[in-house]
Amino acid sequence: MSQNVPAGSRAARAEAFPRRMRIAARRDFVSAYEAGQKHRGRLVVVFARPRKGAGRLGVTATRRVGSAVVRNRARRRVREIYRRWRAARPLAAGLDVVVNVSTRAALAPYAAVREELLALLDRAAAAAWPERA
Repeated sequence: MSQNVPAGSRAARAEAFPRRMRIAARRDFVSAYEAGQKHRGRLVVVFARPRKGAGRLGVTATRRVGSAVVRNRARRRVREIYRRWRAARPLAAGLDVVVNVSTRAALAPYAAVREELLALLDRAAAAAWPERA
């Protein structure tokens, strides 16, 4: 195996979103709902709570949102927006975020979802750590 890794591969790994950065356990979702702060938008609802260690993301999209294809597309969009937000903002470290996707978000253009979600994530980070904002 070669030790030379192409520069493109290193950049891709730096922007990766591995499973360890995702909330998967029900207890972690419930904890975010109960102990986290709620930030409501037209398209999504964000629950955020500080935690020790690296921050994680959980995304929910109920069957009411649409078919499996529509729900998975909505979740992929949210993960991508979050991944880029987290890479650009140090406030994201140590923040568990759960995003509830609405039917409107699944049907809305990517730019609209991105704009709203970024604003809500910034608001959540500022609320979690007012001294850092």
